[in-house]
Amino acid sequence: MTTAPLMVTVSGVRGIAHKSLTVELVETFVGTFAAYLQRRDPSKKLRIVLGRDSRISGPEFEKVVVDLLTSLHCDVYNLGICPTPTVQFMVIKLGFEGGLIITSSHNPTEWNGLKFVDSDGLFLSPPRCEEMYALSRTHTKETPVFTRDTDASKFGKVTPYPQAMHDHISAVLSLKYISVEMIRSAKIRVCIDTINGGGSVYVPELLREMGVEIVGSLNTEPTGRFAHEPEPIPQNLKSLCELVAKTECDLGIAVDPDADRLVLVNEKGEPLGEEYTLALCTEMMLSIGGKKGIVCKNRSTTRAIDDIAHKYGCECEASPVGEANVAALMLKTQAVFGGEGNGGVMLPDVHIGRDSLVGLGLVMQLLAHFKLSKAAEDQKAHTAISDLKATLPQYEIVKDKIPLSASVTAEHVDEILAKIKTEWDSKAKTSTIDGLFIETPSWWVHLRKSNTEKIVRVIGEAHTHEEAKMQCEMFHHYFDE
Repeated sequence: MTTAPLMVTVSGVRGIAHKSLTVELVETFVGTFAAYLQRRDPSKKLRIVLGRDSRISGPEFEKVVVDLLTSLHCDVYNLGICPTPTVQFMVIKLGFEGGLIITSSHNPTEWNGLKFVDSDGLFLSPPRCEEMYALSRTHTKETPVFTRDTDASKFGKVTPYPQAMHDHISAVLSLKYISVEMIRSAKIRVCIDTINGGGSVYVPELLREMGVEIVGSLNTEPTGRFAHEPEPIPQNLKSLCELVAKTECDLGIAVDPDADRLVLVNEKGEPLGEEYTLALCTEMMLSIGGKKGIVCKNRSTTRAIDDIAHKYGCECEASPVGEANVAALMLKTQAVFGGEGNGGVMLPDVHIGRDSLVGLGLVMQLLAHFKLSKAAEDQKAHTAISDLKATLPQYEIVKDKIPLSASVTAEHVDEILAKIKTEWDSKAKTSTIDGLFIETPSWWVHLRKSNTEKIVRVIGEAHTHEEAKMQCEMFHHYFDE
């Protein structure tokens, strides 16, 4: 019998609801998280922001979390169904001690999980995350890390906070380089697919407030019943692509179930490529936004970000994959902008976390500026989003994966990567900061164990799709059983 997977990583905890992710495990991790935060100041009453995506198992886990936290004397501000970045933003805005999100991000509907937010609005840093996990492993009935109070009069309070959507959207629209008037003037028309997830209410509301016309909608009820595989990659966005082509709108917009990733479809109904969400936003921030300084990305993100940064006299630095790692590097370097090539946009002016609403605001501003400025020069100018993308450095990225197996375990992967490095050290630049990164002037390949799935990710980039695919496939035989 196959054991249901449970992933405990820097990205949080994820598993199959009520199989590998049980109520008891949720209580252990949530109780330990509260105890971990409390150790900073044992006399202080903890205040926690709570949110969840729309998964069917969400309401039950939400009740478990609320009941536990209040019995531990924590006050809980419950946002209900919302994007993950809204919880991060609200932790900062309210000045609370932490936040929790009940979500399994892009995993299938039967999954659920937990993400842990520190008092700075960031996910627990990798060292702090490991400390918290280590503490959770010591929790037993005999030596509990946390203990429920049975006196209800001492329980923490639960406060619904429905104004979180307004607060988050207002923070995006109040950015000095976002002009709602300009966006309205550009008369942008879009189709959307919010996967019936946590962004199903927030994304349409932000578009309406920017004056963007929604001419086609797919999966915009937060029911948690995903109409297709939830990760916003090309093979899962066929219906959105067809709708964009049918309506002849300016672009399609897709997010994942917890709405921290933003992916675009061009006016022809073709996926723009999730890497180009970050590329467009980088262009926006360094040109119209006028930012100067460090830009951060993860190691598996397109080289286009480096090229755009260098065009504006900025430096680009790369971290290991994972939002927490990018955030840590952004803090260390005092970066002005950053993100990940999976559609994750991170803007310190709002909060340092992947945020589809921030990305959406930046993309609409850049597209509006492009359309209006080009039209002012020539009424017949091509002003589609594909034309805008064509002004950026052009690369093709291939995202491949190799499933782990009984003979190729996670431990065995390290040995294989060491062997590959030995063979390639004399042929290319290599780095072992995060798995194995191999780079030449014309292509790069990144091989690493996934933080969220039992696979080895093989990501490669070159100037053509064929070359990128060929370079990725070149490394498959190392993992043959």
